[in-house]
Amino acid sequence: MSAYKWAILLLASLVVLTSVCAVASAQSTQGGTVKINSPSQNGKAGPTQPVSGKAQLAKGYSLWIVPYDPTAGIYYPQASPLTVGIDATWSTRLSVGSTFGVGKTFQILAVTANPSASSALSAGAAQRIAKLPSGAQAVDAVTVTRVAADVAGSASTTPSPTALPTTSAATSSTATANPSTTNVVQVSSAAKSQNPLPGFEVLYGLGGLATVFVALRWTRQRRGG
Repeated sequence: MSAYKWAILLLASLVVLTSVCAVASAQSTQGGTVKINSPSQNGKAGPTQPVSGKAQLAKGYSLWIVPYDPTAGIYYPQASPLTVGIDATWSTRLSVGSTFGVGKTFQILAVTANPSASSALSAGAAQRIAKLPSGAQAVDAVTVTRVAADVAGSASTTPSPTALPTTSAATSSTATANPSTTNVVQVSSAAKSQNPLPGFEVLYGLGGLATVFVALRWTRQRRGG
C-alpha cells in the first residue's frame, strides 16, 4: 500500500476515533444513557406504577426514578437507586400513593447521579425537593396522567419500600414553586441530544469504514486514470 493510501487510512481512523471519544466523553459527563420504555409518553400511571427501561451508566453513577410535578416545580425522590441488569435493563414500581390525584398530569424522570448526588437523593427520599442536587441530571422523561387503578407494565411487581406522602398546602409551601409546565420537557430533550442512545458508537464505526472504503476507491481511480 502506498504512502498516500496509508495517509488517507490514518486520517479516516482519526475521524472515527474522535467521534467515538466524543460520545464516550458525553456519556461519562452526563452519567450515561437511559431510556424509559414503560409507561409510554402521554400514557397513564396508577398509584403504584410499573416503570422499566434500559440504561448504560457511567462508572460511579446510579439510576434514580423520580416523579416530578411540572406545575409546582417539585421533585419526589423514591426510596433507593435502581439496579441495572447485565443486559442493561432495569425495572421498578413507582409509588406515588395519593401524591398526584386522579386526572393529574406529572412526569416520570430517569435521573443519573454521582455518589454525592445519590447520597443527597437518599436523604431526601419520600420528601419534596425544589431541585435536583448537584451531580444529578434528568436524562429521560415521560409525561403521564394519573388514573385510579394501576396500569399493567413490564416492571417488577415488588413495590417501592416507601410510598410518597400526600400533597398538602402546608407542606408544599416549603418548596419553591415553578409555574412553567415545559421546563423538564425542554431539559429532557436537551439531555437526549447530548446523550445518544446505545448503538451510536456502532454507527460512527460504520461511517468510518465507509469513509475508508470511499477513499481507497477514489485513490485507485486516480491511479488508474
